[in-house]
Amino acid sequence: MATQLAERPSRIQNPINRVQGAQRAIKNITKKPVTLNLVCMCMVAGVLDIIGLFATTIPGVGIMISIISATIFIPWFYFSGIKFNLKKISTFGTTSILEMIPIIGNMPFILLNVLYSYYSE
Repeated sequence: MATQLAERPSRIQNPINRVQGAQRAIKNITKKPVTLNLVCMCMVAGVLDIIGLFATTIPGVGIMISIISATIFIPWFYFSGIKFNLKKISTFGTTSILEMIPIIGNMPFILLNVLYSYYSE
């Protein structure tokens, strides 16, 4: 009985273990270094998001920005060696749809999609 109690893991987590778990998660996120390619992608995505932010009053601009972002980033990711899977394609399509909605299109979805596509596997 005493050996069974000694072998049971404690339900209270040690704060040191929590810190080590957070450090492991940060290492997983930062596996890929920040490169000039990523910085340029983020700058282009930011410019497209800013254009979309200021042009929300004009109908059809969200559709144009979605088409422009698709024609820019899909080949850019392909030639950068970043593979597209079904999850990345579906998030890219969802981003395009969200950019077309007038009020929601003010969020920086293109930039978030670029970061997601670059860092996900």
